[in-house]
Amino acid sequence: MLTKGDKWLVMVLLSIALAGVGLHMYYIAANGQGQTVIITVNGQTVKTFPLRQGYVGEFRLGDDHGYNIIEYSGGRVRVREADCPDQICVNSGWISMSPQQIVCLPYRVVVKVVAGVPADVDDIAR
Repeated sequence: MLTKGDKWLVMVLLSIALAGVGLHMYYIAANGQGQTVIITVNGQTVKTFPLRQGYVGEFRLGDDHGYNIIEYSGGRVRVREADCPDQICVNSGWISMSPQQIVCLPYRVVVKVVAGVPADVDDIAR
């Protein structure tokens, strides 16, 4: 049988636990987990930007021989349009979590999400 003091102790501990979960979720939403998008072409970094909620935009990579249009919105990024023959980069869809990446082999474009803190994944097996 729980005494009145035990019930208060349980209520205080539950309140502290819920406050901790709430603060953690707020931190993740406010900081986007500290994730950054790095875009490289032929191994050279051409653009880096934070991946956060509320950041919206797009830009074009390429020249007369080919192009990729990269779009970011709502804490995620994708290759919206490209003129490569297989369209694998376009069909990859949105990415938002580290270490996801989109690769366009014909134009050697890599769009990679990088976390400020290491991922919880210890290893990736193929």
